[in-house]
Amino acid sequence: MEAAPVHIIQYFDGSKQGIIPLFQRPYSWEPKDWNTLWDDLMGQYDEDERASHFMGAIVTVPVRSVPVGVGKHLVIDGQQRLTTLSILLAAIRDSAAAADDQATAGIIGDLLVNRHYKAPDDLKLVPTQTDRAAYNALVYSQDVAPYEESKVIQAYRHFRKKLEGSDLNDQPMVPSRTLQAIQQSLQVVMINLGEFDDPYLIFESLNHRGRPLSQGDLVRNYVLMRFQHSTSAGGEQESVYEDPWRPMESSLNASMTEFLRHYGMRYGRNVRKGDIYSASKLEFEKLKDVSEVRASLVAMKQASLAYEGFIAPDTATNPKIAVRLQGMLDLDSTVFYPLLIRLFRLASLNAITGETLLHCLDVLESFYVRRLVCNVPTNALNKITLELCANLSEDNPHTWLRENLAKGSSGRRWPSDQEFTDALVTGRLYPRRKLARFMLEALEDAFDHKEPVSTSTATMEHVMPQTLSDAWRDSLGTDVEAIHERWLDTLGNLTLTGYNPELGNLPFEAKKAQLANTHFELSRSLLSKESWGPTELEARGRELATIAVNRWARE
Repeated sequence: MEAAPVHIIQYFDGSKQGIIPLFQRPYSWEPKDWNTLWDDLMGQYDEDERASHFMGAIVTVPVRSVPVGVGKHLVIDGQQRLTTLSILLAAIRDSAAAADDQATAGIIGDLLVNRHYKAPDDLKLVPTQTDRAAYNALVYSQDVAPYEESKVIQAYRHFRKKLEGSDLNDQPMVPSRTLQAIQQSLQVVMINLGEFDDPYLIFESLNHRGRPLSQGDLVRNYVLMRFQHSTSAGGEQESVYEDPWRPMESSLNASMTEFLRHYGMRYGRNVRKGDIYSASKLEFEKLKDVSEVRASLVAMKQASLAYEGFIAPDTATNPKIAVRLQGMLDLDSTVFYPLLIRLFRLASLNAITGETLLHCLDVLESFYVRRLVCNVPTNALNKITLELCANLSEDNPHTWLRENLAKGSSGRRWPSDQEFTDALVTGRLYPRRKLARFMLEALEDAFDHKEPVSTSTATMEHVMPQTLSDAWRDSLGTDVEAIHERWLDTLGNLTLTGYNPELGNLPFEAKKAQLANTHFELSRSLLSKESWGPTELEARGRELATIAVNRWARE
């Protein structure tokens, strides 16, 4: 390995070509990053004795097999800075040409292009695929209008505007002087790796001014570095990137990193958010050759297809399973995702049926909902899930899950029917809005109406209102404050309706009149009541609790 401080412009001298690997992220600098570079440059623009301004490190590794053409090397780190500088040089070139400064425009042309070589060897810097078309149009002075959405072109427009403005002394910008400031002041540490150096050890240890890599980026880069890179299309590394890796990133997008965390936990290993790369690296390091790595990635891709259903349940093919997955999202019970990865894998291999998978989801939902209603602390759930992942029985997993979870006690318990019922009848459910709405919608569905209504536009309604009118106070009697405090937010006092604005704090009889034509079974059950007080509240709470015990069964 060779490491030396150099002016960054030297990177563009001579006949060479830097290739940004296909697995690197697209160009992603923002206006604040462009402004920082510009401000640094302006600090040296008018100086007679320009000081060196350090920009960080550039790490490259030579491409091992280049039969003909210019010398090629992969840019392992520093792609954002090199791409930005290339864009800035193109902007200075075009400003110089507009000012009829052909000498400066010609100098920059030689910095951007290997003039004596034809494509694909002519560009000094070759961006990753996402940015290539826009960058090529810019460097070759072609029409960039089709690429206005590209950050490459946005950066170019930004710098052109700066160059059309004034310097710190309120004088017009001079393209040649801007180029000189770059040539004389901007400095980097150029790290050129040898054939036997491990580029990723350097890559993962750098701390530079560029945009930080996510844990998912680190995993992708490490895995793809296991495969042989190629400057031509269809190489081994590109093949693995195109399938299976890129489909995972494309479908999961921002959820990719969290998927990798849950995937790493599927056999019971605890993976914290900051340890995703380390855990993935440990798993892939155990694989002996690239065929094993590829096979592991194929399995990961299969898991990602299931995970897509976890985060977007409407994509699930089984509507009943889609409802359970939506419930997990609604209740933030994603702690079970590592276990679900295992269960859905079994289903994809036909090791278990779809019905068995549904039973497993029902068990987990019951366990979670009952604990929430009974205020069982959630801090043990991660450990419980990891133990389930580590010991999962693939033979009748729904039965195994039910029996295993039923053994828990104290903070690991699965509340009994009696505890669940008591909590539902007397507990304050409404303040936990997500849980309350989820349960009301599920209870409405449990009536199994032949023409079920959509609950998406319904709102939760307190039958005994949150603000008592005189009529309500008269109907509730002498203990009105105690009754209101005890029963207001309980399950028995809640319903779903589309008439919420009309109901307000109307007297009970007036509310019944408004609800006379309701299609919600939860509200229809109120129509047979003569009055609404503690007796009716407790009775309705127990009626709904009976349905809930069956809906979230434990046995």
